[in-house]
Order: sequence, then C-alpha cells, then structure tokens
Amino acid sequence: MKSIFLLLNIFLLCNISAQDKIPEYEGDEIDLIQYKISTLYKGFNKEFVANRLDVEGIYNHVSKEKNLWHIIVAFNIEKTLIYEEDIWIQLRTNINAATVHLNDNLFFKNGVVLHTTQAEIGGKNLIRKKIPKDFLIDGHNKIEITFSNYKDQKGAVFRDLAIGNLEGFQKNTAIMSTAPILFFGIFLFAFFINIVLYFSLNRKKVFIMLAALFLINSLLVLYEVLYWNGLVPAVSFIHSYTLRSGLEYLTYFILLFILFYEYNFSKKYLLLAVLAFIAIYIFASFIQISIAVALSFLPFAFSVLALYQKKENSILITISLFILFIFNYIDDNDLIESFDIIYSNYMITSIVYKMDNLAMVFFALLMIFTSAKGILSKTHALNDAKLKLERLEYQFLQKHIQPHFLMNSLMSLQQLVVNDKENANKMIEALSEEFHLLTTMSKKKTVPILEEIEMCKTHLKIMSIQQKANYHMEVKGIKGNEMIPPAVIHTLVENGITHGYSGNEDAYFELHKEETVTNIQYRLFNDSKGKSSGKIQSNSGTGLKYIEARLEECYPGNWELQSKPTTNGWEAVITIKKQG
Repeated sequence: MKSIFLLLNIFLLCNISAQDKIPEYEGDEIDLIQYKISTLYKGFNKEFVANRLDVEGIYNHVSKEKNLWHIIVAFNIEKTLIYEEDIWIQLRTNINAATVHLNDNLFFKNGVVLHTTQAEIGGKNLIRKKIPKDFLIDGHNKIEITFSNYKDQKGAVFRDLAIGNLEGFQKNTAIMSTAPILFFGIFLFAFFINIVLYFSLNRKKVFIMLAALFLINSLLVLYEVLYWNGLVPAVSFIHSYTLRSGLEYLTYFILLFILFYEYNFSKKYLLLAVLAFIAIYIFASFIQISIAVALSFLPFAFSVLALYQKKENSILITISLFILFIFNYIDDNDLIESFDIIYSNYMITSIVYKMDNLAMVFFALLMIFTSAKGILSKTHALNDAKLKLERLEYQFLQKHIQPHFLMNSLMSLQQLVVNDKENANKMIEALSEEFHLLTTMSKKKTVPILEEIEMCKTHLKIMSIQQKANYHMEVKGIKGNEMIPPAVIHTLVENGITHGYSGNEDAYFELHKEETVTNIQYRLFNDSKGKSSGKIQSNSGTGLKYIEARLEECYPGNWELQSKPTTNGWEAVITIKKQG
C-alpha cells in the first residue's frame, strides 16, 4: 500500500510540474501554500482527494468534513545552495496540531495529532524550524503535512508554509509587531490616565468608558504581537478572527457611550445610536460589506450631531472620528499599500498595515489632550474661586467689623460702664459672641441657618443697647436643618436698621421661609415707616456686592434678590431655584 501511495505521489508531482511549475528556492522567501502545487489526501489510508491546490483550494475541501488530512507539496533546490546558507521553514496556521515530514523524514510536530479532539494536543499558531542539511536533496524535495480538523472543521487554514532564511522571517515579524507594540504602550498609558481621571474627578462616567475603550484596544494590539511571535494557540475556544473582530466591533459600540457622556446627550439619542448600530451590523452582514468600516462611520455621524449643536470639543473629536472612518476604509481596501514608499522602511510598513489602530491612537491622544485642557480650565476656575472666596472673606469682615460700628459700640460701652454696668456686661458678651460667630463663619461656603439667626439676634441685642430701644426678630417656617451662605440674612438686617430706623425707635424683623416645588424663598420683613426703608441699593457699599457674590457662589444662575415696600414696612426676598 505504501509503495502504491509513493508511486501515485511521484506521478502527481510530475503531473503538477508539467502544468504548474514547482517553485525553485534561490535564497528568497517563497510561500509554497500560495502556489497551486499541493496534493490533498484524507483518512488513515490516505485516500486521494485532489491535486493542484493552493491554500484556498485546500480549505474548500477540508472545511466540508471532519477527518484526518495529508498535504503533499514540493519545491526544488540546488545542491550548492543547501550548503551555502541555513534554510528555514515557517508554518503559520490555525489548525489544532500538525506533523511535518520532509523527504519522508520526521521534521517536527506542532502539538500531537490523534484520532479524537479530546486526545489531541494543540500546538502554536507559528512554528519556525531550521532544516537539517541532510534532510534536503539536490533537486526535488517533498513536504508532507498531516493534520486533523476534528476540533475546528472550518478553521483549517494555512496562513504560511514558507521556505526562507531566519532573518527574513524575523523581519516580517518585526514589521507586523513594531506598530502594535508602540500602540500597546500608548493605549495602556491612555487607559491608566483615564482610570486616574475617573477616581480623581468625581467618577465621571466618560473616563471609565474611555478606559474600557483603550483597554480593549491594548488587548487587540497585544494579541497581534503575540500572534506574530507564535505565542498563541493555533486553535483557541474563540476563533482568532472572531475574537479580533468582536473586540473591534465592541470599540465602536463603546465609542457611542463615550460620545453620549462627553456631549451630555439625552438618552433618546443614545437609544437611537444603539438601534442604528444594530441595524448597520445586520445590514453590513447581509450585503457582505466590511462591518468594521460601516460601524466606524456611526460614531462620526453621532459626533456630527454634537458639532451641529456646538458642543464643547466637538470639532476636534469629530475630525478624529472622521480620520478613524477614513483610515478604516483605506486599511480595509488596501488603497495605499501599492506605493513603493510604504516599503522603504519597516516602521512605515508596520504602521500602514495597522492604520485602523493608528486612527484609534489619534483619538486616544486627542481625548488625553481634551481632558488635560479641561483639567487646566478647572484648575483656573478653582484658582479664581479661591481668590473670590478670599475676597468674600475680606468683604465679610470689612462689612461686619467696620470702624464706625466699632467706634459707636465702644462709645456706647464707655457710657454704659459709667452709668449702667449691667447693660455694659450684656453688651460686652453680645459683642464677643457676634465677633466669634463672624470669624468662625467667614471661611465657610454655607452655614446652618440657626447659626445665622443667632448672629442676627445677637446684633439686634447690641443695637438695642446702643439705641436704647427694643430691636426684636421672629422666625417662621424654619426647620433648622437649612444651609445658607453666611451673613446674608445678617447683612439684610443691618441694611434694614441703617435705612429704616433712627434714634430710639423700636424695630421689628420677621424672617419667613416659604417652599414650593420649584423654589425656596426667604422673606425678611421690617416694620420701618420710611419710604426707602431697608431698600438694598447699588450704592449701599459692600452689602449688596457681598450678598450677590455669596448667592452666586452657592447657587450660580439660580437665585434672585428683590427689595420692595409692603404694607406697614419693607421686605427683602431671596428666591433660590431648586435643581433637577
């Protein structure tokens, strides 16, 4: 039987040589599997299947059934070349395991080929072996590969069955690995940057989505590096193409969420984008166009909407996503790989072969730039806020510890010490308490309203002693847990005293809180009889500026201050709009 098989093989090889010339190895790399010179057998008895096959022809036969398969392929070499240089074979496949014979000598095993999937031991996707010189013969040489497709019927694809020198094979690996290694470093850096930003900037969801995007892309390019260096299994639980394609499609899906959070779109836009993603995937699969190219257009279109709405950073992001789409299209259609300049430098070649990853690198760098710009802007804003707070503290103390107030208080105190020691003691206690409250509240953005009311009543107590009158304040509708900017009510009380009363008139103040679904209002009424009593005017010095600054600091754009006459007096109204 073996002799018949050998005679048949010789006959077929001769027949092939007459019709499809067997390649001659002359020192340059040749990929034998690309020539229509392979003969295919199946089963333990090596039943003839077909001859004059290339890689596509082999796949068309093997993918139809699970079996044990044998491929015979030949090449020619002159005796002088055998001894002049080292000759290597490179086998790159996604078959589970293979046994390789050269001129009927066992050359190497990639894994172990057995009769069942469970017993078979898988090999690596890439094997390089130096051919012993005594394995080669002058002239006609035969390579026989035995493998099975029990584990993956559709996965029996030969990427390379090449003969060449080690330097050439390693150069190819360098070309296919250099750009992915570079991109892996960039993606990993972008991943960690966004993780740091997520935890340091109020856990903004856009940063965690960006981190996920760059992590996935780092895994994609890392897989490329491992694949081209023979460090992944020939057959894994997920087909390599399915794995890489799935991760690539996932990046475009995550991009939609990144744009949703970055541009602060409404949820209906996100829902429409997700539905469009599903529709494009199904449509591209149905008409058999590049799914990756079709899906990469969707984030660009999504960003164009933000550009139309003049969202922040939309111009730069839209340009980067347009580059992503264009580079995907160029890469998928090999539009620039025919130019000679592409092959002038292995680094350029490597980058061109990974143009889709290059476009994602542009996006990564752009998002780092926009994040840095945002952080810089926020830093300036924080510095401005710090300066503003310092000015507010100064205004606070300037407003409430004025020389004339101190002078009047000290003069009154001097008279009381001589004439009315009891009230003198009360005034000293009240002044001490008010100054203590002023200094402790000055550095706070908000204070409990009960502390504010206590300070107002203390001030009225001081003024009562000074003016020898009854200054009184009542509070209605206050729960006690409200927080307000410090000394805002106190300033209104002071203003009411200054503009509403003279001499030893009694004064009555009433603070009333009203709350609706949309607003909170604080009404401060005083019973002054003067026409302009208690009116807060722009020329009233630092009082108005202080109140406005404090309200804007706490409720930016969501407050209103009014002062108007009412029946039997005057009232000032602070309205605060509720958020969300």
